[in-house]
Amino acid sequence: MTAIAQKRYTLEEYAEFEYNAPTRHYFYKGNIIPMAYASDNHELIVANLVREIGILIKHTTYRMYPSNRMLCVPNSQLSYYPDAMVIKGEPTFYQYKKNMQGTLNPYAIFEVLSDTTEDNDRFDKWHCYQTIPTLQQYFMISQMKPAIDVYSRIENSNTWEYRAMQGLEQSIRVGEFDIQLSDIYWLVQFPEKVVPGTTDEAAD
Repeated sequence: MTAIAQKRYTLEEYAEFEYNAPTRHYFYKGNIIPMAYASDNHELIVANLVREIGILIKHTTYRMYPSNRMLCVPNSQLSYYPDAMVIKGEPTFYQYKKNMQGTLNPYAIFEVLSDTTEDNDRFDKWHCYQTIPTLQQYFMISQMKPAIDVYSRIENSNTWEYRAMQGLEQSIRVGEFDIQLSDIYWLVQFPEKVVPGTTDEAAD
């Protein structure tokens, strides 16, 4: 996506811009970049996640946040709005200004992949997220099929275990809780597959 301008901004300048902006932007390598359009499937998946995890963590020390909660990685001079975040225990914040804070201590981060953001989620964001000491899990969720890529930190190391979960009968474990993919993908309509040799394939 195109940045707002060619100028390289500081994190503080970004915070001032974002605080007064009518729409949301993330901050990446000195650029202020507008947030992408979210599809119906994307928003259904995020809503399902927030609902299902919210029910499971009620009366626990976990907290669930949707995509309006800003995440700050000050050592990397980056700021994002993950599609969803889970925090364990009390939140800690980077204080941009009096009425603007960025979360510093996510336990789990969820990103719903799309054509415009997938490369960023899989590479740039993931490399950035790995530097967050509190982060234990990273989930990349497809909206094209029931499939979730899961990265889990091994103990307190910088080594991550990868698992590919596919199929509505599978489940993922978030912290101490198991969530069925069928619940995460509730009401989501997947694109129809083109059968080889059909008219639809020929038309492409």
